[in-house]
Amino acid sequence: MALFEDYLDAMDEILDKAQAIPFSSKKSVVDVDQLRECIDHIRMYTPDEIKNAKSIVQDRKSLMDDAKKQAEEIITRAEARASAMVENSEITKAAQAKAAEIEKNALIKARAVKNAADEYIIDILTKTEETLAESLTSVKRTKGSIKMPRTSNPNIPQQNPNIPNQQR
Repeated sequence: MALFEDYLDAMDEILDKAQAIPFSSKKSVVDVDQLRECIDHIRMYTPDEIKNAKSIVQDRKSLMDDAKKQAEEIITRAEARASAMVENSEITKAAQAKAAEIEKNALIKARAVKNAADEYIIDILTKTEETLAESLTSVKRTKGSIKMPRTSNPNIPQQNPNIPNQQR
């Protein structure tokens, strides 16, 4: 790169030393051979630097393309992940709503079963109570209908004809 700049400086010096053309404000006479020699040297020594610069530009473009591609892939993956998270969130919400509905229905059914069981128990207990009341009434009637013969002496126990094997 130093040679390139040296030859550019030499060209600049040639232009500075050039003699002005009379009656022309911006035109000068230069040594064409000297100027052509500088240009040839620049062409000879600069291709590597220009190639390097072109390579750097190409590398930069390649890096930018790769970075853009990677960024697009990251964005695509992030969008897919966000979509999955939203979908999972929606699935979770739907599952929670379904679970709440199932729980509500289960509680309603449990109350209905409990109420039916309570009614059944009350019905059975009522029938048992009625049966026991009828039995008690029957026992009282039977008790009242049994007449025990009395003897003249109340201290002597009487034999009950309904009870077998009584001792006398």
